[in-house]
Amino acid sequence: MNAAPEPPVVRRRCARVLLVDEEDRLLLFYSEGFVAPGVEYYVIVGGGVREGESLAEAASREVLEETGLVLAPAELGPVVARTSGLWSDGPGPLSHNEEAYFYCRVPHFEPVREGLEEVERREFTEARWLTVEQLEAAGGNVFPADTAGLLKELNAGAVPAEPVDIPWGAWCWDADKGWTAIERPGILGR
Repeated sequence: MNAAPEPPVVRRRCARVLLVDEEDRLLLFYSEGFVAPGVEYYVIVGGGVREGESLAEAASREVLEETGLVLAPAELGPVVARTSGLWSDGPGPLSHNEEAYFYCRVPHFEPVREGLEEVERREFTEARWLTVEQLEAAGGNVFPADTAGLLKELNAGAVPAEPVDIPWGAWCWDADKGWTAIERPGILGR
């Protein structure tokens, strides 16, 4: 009996922004039931870097597309964290993301969803502003990485001189098991 062939891996550079309001809350997108019934998770604002874009340009564009907020790339400051790993949202190719995170303080606002892609509109059922404590409670259900500890330090004013590495926490599709955790047990389900 032959083993099933390994799915192809698509490499992807991403830029994400930890948008934090005046009450130290982080803006995240919430999803429930998109990948499987009863599965819920949060996604940090951001996405793929287009050819020719800098990380800051991609992050600024993603913030505008996903929230309606206009931020110039220079307003984002330095990259504060990095992470990378595999994920998938179905039985097709795996993605290997290399993620860079910016930290940006903004006045509280209600995100505008018109710039979201159609699939994002279906996936992200709402936007939520979470405190560090709420983020800690969400734990492994934050994609693509648990940022509670990092956010606590950044909110206290401790911006790192060099980007820190944070653990990857995404999941992959397994034809035999359904959704499975990558590198962090317990990422799905409660």
